This record gives sequence, structure tokens and C-alpha cells, in this order.
Amino acid sequence: MHILLQLYTSVPKGPDAQIFSDDLTWFLIFSNIFLLIGGVFYFRWANKRFREENKNLTDKLSERAHQVMIQKWELERRNLTVSQQNVEIIDSLHYARNIQTAILPKTETILQSFKDAFILYKPKDIVSGDFYFFDKIDNTVILAIADCTGHGVAGAFMSMVGSSLLHQIIGQKHLVEPAKILELLNDGIVEALKQKESDSHGGMDIALCCIDLNTKMLTFAGANRPLYYIRNNVADALKPDKLPIGGFRPDEDRVFTQQTLQIEDNDIIYVYSDGYADQFGGVQGKKIMTKKFKELLLSIHQLPMKEQEKTLDEYFESWRGRYEQVDDVLVAGIRI
Repeated sequence: MHILLQLYTSVPKGPDAQIFSDDLTWFLIFSNIFLLIGGVFYFRWANKRFREENKNLTDKLSERAHQVMIQKWELERRNLTVSQQNVEIIDSLHYARNIQTAILPKTETILQSFKDAFILYKPKDIVSGDFYFFDKIDNTVILAIADCTGHGVAGAFMSMVGSSLLHQIIGQKHLVEPAKILELLNDGIVEALKQKESDSHGGMDIALCCIDLNTKMLTFAGANRPLYYIRNNVADALKPDKLPIGGFRPDEDRVFTQQTLQIEDNDIIYVYSDGYADQFGGVQGKKIMTKKFKELLLSIHQLPMKEQEKTLDEYFESWRGRYEQVDDVLVAGIRI
């Protein structure tokens, strides 16, 4: 604007004014043409550069999308492989559970020797580290429940070893002395797991009783697991030794105490693992605890055994609520 103003103020007067006016007109025309041509070239250059940058960006995005797609396919392939492996593992565990369940005695077998009985068996996982054992030698029945170290696969392997050893000790040797049975079981676990040469401390807690059906004399030995009984609405217990089965200690002589109890008609015997009492739940997220568990048994002991089993199961699930089951659960009850 300033330049145009200078041009305007410097316009010649007289005859030269027309010449100057024509020159100025041509100057303005050529200037506009130059600016127009320059603008066209600039626009074409800018448009070309934009297209090139857009193409580069598109190529980069396409390459990135291709990489993402490849990564997605690889992740899906891996997930499919893991899923297939998980299915195979779960199928194997279900097969192991079928084997484990098959070797457990049936409640019907126990009922052949007693008025009434129940077994509440609730594994934490597909397979269990708890197991129960029942056999009959002449007129003596042997009942045991065992809580092996760990749960899941590790506990299940230990339960298979323990069950096999009990069958050898009782079934083959016809031994009906609980304390001696536990001592031989301990020796068998130490030998089977080579615990004298290794750091393995696996084993089990167990309650084992033998009942002479003729004399109604019960003999008991326990490794950290008691025997609880109710007679005439009064509860009592035979306490175990504070010793586990398995876990070799060279400075320890593993000897178990044998106790006797003269049983009577309608006495109820309970043996159990610690999984029930150790379950977290309730309003405050606390354990059931052994005291409350025994009070529950006392409150329901007059019910038929099948109803006792149902009541115990319902109470357990109600108490557990949203909490995960923390351990395998095993409770066995028999009515004399």
C-alpha cells in the first residue's frame, strides 16, 4: 500500500501522465499474471508434497497395520496352542480324578458294617490330596482318613502312594493294630520318596481306627488328626500324636500311641481332615475353626447320616460364600 501511495504521489503531470498510466497498467497486469502463475506453481508443488507425505504416511500406517495383523495372528496362534494344551491337561486331570475316585471305597461298602454312614468329600481342585480308606479283616473294620501334604496334583500323587501302602500293610499283612500300621506307613513313605537321601518332607496327617464288631472295641492311632465321638448327646475325642507321617528326621524315633475305646450302640464316630475347619468365610471372612465345627457336629448328630452330610455341605457353602475354597475337605461319620 505504501509503495502504491508513493507511485500515486509521484505520477507525472502533463503529457507524460498518459504514458505513465499505461506503463502502470501493464505493470499491474504482469504482476497479477506473475502472482497467479506463481500461485498455481506453488499450489501444484504444495499439493504434490502433500500427496507424497500422505502416501508416506499411508505406507507407514499400512506397514504398521500389517505388523499388528501379524502380531495378532501370532497371538491367536499361541492362545490356540495354550488353549489346546490346557484342554489336554484338564482332560488328563479328569482322567486322574476318575482313577482316584475309583480306588476310594464306596459308602455302600461301609454301610454293610454299620447302621448308617456318610462321607463328605469335596476336593479343592479336580484331584484331591485327601483320601479315605476302608477295609474289613475278619470281624474287624478299618477306617482311616488322610490329609496329604498339599492339594491338587501334588497332593493327589501323595494320596495314591498312601492308599497303596495302606492296602499293602492292611490287605496283605492283615494288620489291625493302628499304631503299628502308622509306623509302617511312615516307613513306607520315607522309603518310597527316598526321604533319607533327599530334602523331600512330603507326607500326610491321618486318623486311623480299627473296630472289632464282635467285642465293639475301638482302637485308634492318629498322626495330627483326632477321632471325635458322640455318646448320649455328649461329645469327646481321642487325641492324636503331634507327629506327621513322612518327613524323615534322623534324630527322631517315630512311634505312635495306640488308644482304646469301648463303643456302644448308637455311638457316632467322626474322623476328618482340617479343610472344613480352615475354610474362610462368614461376615468377617474368618475360618470356621475346629470349635465351631465340633459344635455343628453335636447339633446335627441325631439326624440320619445322609442328612448330616447334606447339612454339613450346605453350611460349608453358605459360610464360604464368595471366598475360594482353601483346601480339600473330607469328613467321615459312622453310626454304631
